[in-house]
Amino acid sequence: MTFDRGFRIDLTPDQVVELAKQLPGKDKEELRQAFERERAVDRLKELMEPLKDVDIDEETIRKEVDAVRAKRYAAWKKKAGTAARRR
Repeated sequence: MTFDRGFRIDLTPDQVVELAKQLPGKDKEELRQAFERERAVDRLKELMEPLKDVDIDEETIRKEVDAVRAKRYAAWKKKAGTAARRR
């Protein structure tokens, strides 16, 4: 089942639901996945909109990732050391 975007009909959400109910199970699943993909793309666009003017380079990202990893590793070591002393 492919979804051709070249043909448009004005339908209410209730009409779409009623039409979807008439589809075989496999086609319903494909329709659900198509809606989920569209929703994910819309959500990604929404999340990226505030970041469109942010100028950040790969080196800055790498430094931040390394700092977070070091902090998490230190916390993990401290926790592991505390657990070993309890034994």
